Amino acid sequence: MATKMLAQEFDLEFQYTTYRGHACELAQHAVSEGIPIIAAVGGDGTVNEIASALVHTDTALAILPLGSGNGLARDLGISTLLPFSAVEAIKHGKTMQIDYGRANGVPFFCTCGIGFDAHISQLFATNKKRGFWNYLYLCIREYFRYTPTKCTLEYEGKKVTKKAFVINCANIHQFGYNAYIAPHADFTDGRLNITIVKPFGFIGAIRLSVSLFLKQIDKIKYTETFDCERITFHLPPKTPFHCDGDAIPMPSMVTVEAIKQDLKVIIP
Repeated sequence: MATKMLAQEFDLEFQYTTYRGHACELAQHAVSEGIPIIAAVGGDGTVNEIASALVHTDTALAILPLGSGNGLARDLGISTLLPFSAVEAIKHGKTMQIDYGRANGVPFFCTCGIGFDAHISQLFATNKKRGFWNYLYLCIREYFRYTPTKCTLEYEGKKVTKKAFVINCANIHQFGYNAYIAPHADFTDGRLNITIVKPFGFIGAIRLSVSLFLKQIDKIKYTETFDCERITFHLPPKTPFHCDGDAIPMPSMVTVEAIKQDLKVIIP
């Protein structure tokens, strides 16, 4: 349910981050001071840190999307091309409650999972170059080097073993960049949308790439999709895992769960 905000002037305070985790610390302090709105200026990494401090609180998250992928901002309908309109959304927009996810207690707001995207996240984190084209270059280069991961999944009374190129748990529709990994995800239903991408050949890679941007990845033969409230991964040691595009060290067993409508956000 969205609630209309009254147009108003704000007292503004600007805080700059200087190290990883600093945004979360600043947001936690602001929440303790009773600040009603905290704006994340950046990409999904910055959004993740700040939103992590705002779950279970009455403080609302606003997003000024100045990052690369901007997955959550795009899904919420916040313009990535017109920064002024994102500012206007804070002043004239609405608030709503959305879901988030946890992977062994680590919060995520867009997607998490294992496989090729987690592998790329590890490489991207140490790469000095940012942006879509460098991300695309890494994907093309590593496609010819990557070995699919074999793991066991437990969810809703089922236990299956899969060899997969990607296993993605989504709270929202996309990775970012308008690449739709979960076209039918719903960030208010308290469920995760799971996409399993099976190993494929060169032609399959082209079809998958196109289908991501056409919101049709669930319609091709290389994918399997379903939704659930919770899923547990049993993984080989040191399997790369990501939360919102950031590589996160995880043990061999990872439980991912959806938390229903526990983050207040501002939308246009």
